[in-house]
Amino acid sequence: MNCDDSDIKIVPDKPSKVFDMSEGAAYAFIREKANGNMEKARALGKRFASELTAGRTGMAQFGVGAFDDQDTLVQRNVLFAFIVGHVIEEMAPNSIVAQSAMSAFYETIERTSPEIYKQISDSAALSLYILSARSTPGDETAAGEVFARLCGREGDALFVAYGRELADYFMAHCTKEAVCVQMIR
Repeated sequence: MNCDDSDIKIVPDKPSKVFDMSEGAAYAFIREKANGNMEKARALGKRFASELTAGRTGMAQFGVGAFDDQDTLVQRNVLFAFIVGHVIEEMAPNSIVAQSAMSAFYETIERTSPEIYKQISDSAALSLYILSARSTPGDETAAGEVFARLCGREGDALFVAYGRELADYFMAHCTKEAVCVQMIR
């Protein structure tokens, strides 16, 4: 019996876009690992996590004062986590490096402080910050308004300013830390 299989293709003449993208991602991962960015990103994520889980000595709890109660302390953690994600997304050379940093951030928090991990990962509050940032890009008071609302002080100018200043402080600190790791672009 003679079978003609000339019409059967095992490999296409031109690979699909999905194949091209996964191949590109694999090469990008290898490149980022070789140039040290993956290691730097993971170290940055761990550093941010240690600042969040350090309690009163950490960045998220810096300057705790008369306006802070248990609810605002939780919201400070959520705001810090949001800022970390924003800075990493903006400063990382690509999404592979950003994902590595964020994975290290969340893995470290989950291991060292399950309570804080639950606050920031199961939180609809984090989504409110993300939605606010996307719907009002460049609005300096947006994070402050979300912070005040989540603290039960919606519309309170003092709490809006407090949240905005915390966001600005966290942003400056996290940006400085991200610049210091010197990821290659």
